[in-house]
Amino acid sequence: MNDPNIHTVLDADGVLLATIDMPGRAMNVFSRSLMDSLESLMQRAGSDAAVRAVVLTSGKPCFLAGADLEMIEMFAERAPQGSTAELHELFGHLGRLFRRLELHTKPFVAALNGLALGGGLELALACRERVAVDDPAIQLGLPEVKLGLLPGAGGTQRLPRLVGAEAGLRMLLSGEPVAPQQALALGLVHAVVAADQLIETARRRALALAAGTHRAPWDEHGARYEAAPFDFTAPGAVETIARTLGISDYQLRHYPAYRAILQCVIGGWNLPMTAASEHEMGVFVQLMRDPVAGNMVRTLFLNRQKAAKLGLLKPGSPYASGEAALLPRLKATQAQLQQVQGSEQETLLALAFTALHTWSEGSIETPALADAAVVAAGLYPAYAGGPYTFLAQTGAPRLRALAAESTAKDARLFAVPPALDRFLAPAAA
Repeated sequence: MNDPNIHTVLDADGVLLATIDMPGRAMNVFSRSLMDSLESLMQRAGSDAAVRAVVLTSGKPCFLAGADLEMIEMFAERAPQGSTAELHELFGHLGRLFRRLELHTKPFVAALNGLALGGGLELALACRERVAVDDPAIQLGLPEVKLGLLPGAGGTQRLPRLVGAEAGLRMLLSGEPVAPQQALALGLVHAVVAADQLIETARRRALALAAGTHRAPWDEHGARYEAAPFDFTAPGAVETIARTLGISDYQLRHYPAYRAILQCVIGGWNLPMTAASEHEMGVFVQLMRDPVAGNMVRTLFLNRQKAAKLGLLKPGSPYASGEAALLPRLKATQAQLQQVQGSEQETLLALAFTALHTWSEGSIETPALADAAVVAAGLYPAYAGGPYTFLAQTGAPRLRALAAESTAKDARLFAVPPALDRFLAPAAA
C-alpha cells in the first residue's frame, strides 16, 4: 500500500502493521486526506487474503489528536447555512468510516504509543482492542465539550458502554483525559505495556482475535447495558444527571454541549450501534447550528491558535499592546458592575462597550483575535465568543435597546459608544 499518510508492513503471520505518519505535521490529525488513507487501508485489508488482522499505530510521538484546523473551520462555516441532510452527510463521514472499520471482516487493534484525543480516541474505540504504552504522560480523552462540541464520531456511544455510564459521562462532560493505567482500570484499554513491547503485544492480540470471533461487545446478540446509578428513563433525567455530575444550571443554560452530550448518551443507550451513531450525529448537527458552538469553536480553538502564534496570549508581548490596554479596562468595568449589581446581560453589554471604546482608539487591529485573548483571560464568557463577537451578533438596534434599559443604573457605564455604527458597518456590508 503506497499511501503518504499510512505506511504498511505485512508480517509472515498475516498481521498488517499500519503506521500513521502524516508528512509535514508534528502530530497526526484527522483531515480529509487521512480519512481517505484510512478508507484505502480498510479496502486493502479486506481485499488481501494474506491479511488476517491489522495493528494501527503512529510513527509520531503521539497516536492521533483531533480534527485539523481546516476541517473544524469548514464545519463552523457550513453549519449555519447547510441543510440538515447536507450537514448530516458532511459531519457524519468520519463516524460512518469508524463504524465500517468496527464491522470489518479483519480485526483492527490500536497500539497507542502516545496521546489519543478527540477523533484519535474515537478511532481507537472503533478498533476491536486497544493497547497503550505505560507512560503517565500519555493522555486518552474526548475534550470536545471544552470547545462547545461533542464527540460526533461515536464517542458518546462507545465510551460509556465500555467504562460504564457514570465514568463515561464524567469523562464526556469534563473533557478531562485519563492516563493509561487509569484507562486500564476503567476498561478503556485492554493492556498497558512498556514501549518496546507495544507492537508485539498488539500483534499477538490481533492474531488471537483473527483466530476467533471479533465482534465489538455492543454488536453481540442481545447486548444490553445498565445505566446505573442513573435512570435514563426518568422524567428530567438530563437535569438530574447533570446536577449529580456537578454541571450547574448556569452551564446547562449557556453551554448547550452539556445537554447535547447527555441527550446523545441517554437517547442512544439501548439502540444498536449503527442507529445510536446516527442518533448522535443528529444531535451533533443541531449543536453545530447553535451560535454558542460557533462562538466557542472560533474563539477557543481557531482564533485562539492564531492569537497564540502572534503572542497575543503572552503578557508583555510586543504583539499584544492593544490587548494589554484592553484587559485592565475590562477588569475595571467588572469592578464597576459589582457596585451597580449588573445583571448577566448588563455585564455582557458593559464589557462589550468598554472593548468598543478601546477599539475606537485604534489599538485593536483584529477584534476576533482580541476576543480570543479576552476569553482566555477569563474576562468574558466563552459562550458569547468575546465582547466584539457579542457586539456583531447582537446588532445596533438591540444594543441600543439594552443600553436604554440599563442607563438608570449607571448612565456612563451603559452609554452607547459613538463608534458603534462604524464598528458594525463591515458586518452590515
